[in-house]
Amino acid sequence: FQGRYGDLDSAVLSYGPCQTPTLGFCVERHLEIQTFKPEPYWTLDLGVMNAGSMCRAAWDGGRSFDRSKVDGLVTRCRDAAPAAFAEVAHVTTKDK
Repeated sequence: FQGRYGDLDSAVLSYGPCQTPTLGFCVERHLEIQTFKPEPYWTLDLGVMNAGSMCRAAWDGGRSFDRSKVDGLVTRCRDAAPAAFAEVAHVTTKDK
């Protein structure tokens, strides 16, 4: 640690049995953040017009890093025949 960060005041650092691994986790996370390279991703959010009301449907797949996969799903949605609701799920939650 001193070799990598020799400009730190060694009187401030403590090397206890719990502090050393914790410091290692912190340094590892810091390096991950510093070297992070963002990647583009795509989501699919479908709007369905029903009796003058817009209903939104989100894709269960969440994010995809494969644009061609999402483009294929968009094409399938655009080319699909008119649809009817098969099932409506309603979830009731309690306020905490």
